[in-house]
Amino acid sequence: MTDEQRNQLNRFFVRTFNSILAFEDKALSERGIENLSVKETHVIETVIRLEQMGQNTMTAIAEQLNITVGALSTAVQTLIGKGYLQRSADANDRRLVVMTATNSGYEVNRIHESFHEQMINYVAQQMNAEDLARLTHSLEQLSLFFESLTKK
Repeated sequence: MTDEQRNQLNRFFVRTFNSILAFEDKALSERGIENLSVKETHVIETVIRLEQMGQNTMTAIAEQLNITVGALSTAVQTLIGKGYLQRSADANDRRLVVMTATNSGYEVNRIHESFHEQMINYVAQQMNAEDLARLTHSLEQLSLFFESLTKK
């Protein structure tokens, strides 16, 4: 890899990551949701996805988010206080803590999903089928690489 390629990749990662976060933050703000960070919306999204699978325990949620249960507990307390999540004991094992979304949490997630749909549609409209296939293949490889780093 040349120095120029290294610099281009670095610029791409930094600009793309920051642009996506800013775009997502703007989408929430435009819909009147200004009391949530993007990270908090991702916690809500994960709770709802795992809730639908019956796997919405604190441990499973933390694992999906690649954070500790302690870090998740802090985020959850904030989201409970804001009215987006609620905590309860598992019906079969009272020692397990499960998280569920409130109606407000579901509404935020609907807005969040809409943002993702809008972003995907915009990218797809900008590319022909061949370029889109190359992009998705390359991004899948990139995703697998970063996931392997976080599991070490």
